[in-house]
Amino acid sequence: MRRPLEIAGCRSECGWRDTGELLDGEPVFACTGCGSEWVPSEPWTPVDYTGVVPEPVAEARRTRGTGWQRGQ
Repeated sequence: MRRPLEIAGCRSECGWRDTGELLDGEPVFACTGCGSEWVPSEPWTPVDYTGVVPEPVAEARRTRGTGWQRGQ
């Protein structure tokens, strides 16, 4: 059974980073501001505090469903 993603209230300090963890084969990203988590199969896309999608998140989003492997 897949573990639930961490969801926390936004504090407008968003900084998304790759945790190095895989969840059901997907990379897990976490917000350094609140601790919320995201995987590429989620229907939304995280942005950092400047309103920009971080490049690692954008790359994961582009490659979702194509057999994602870290380091591609």
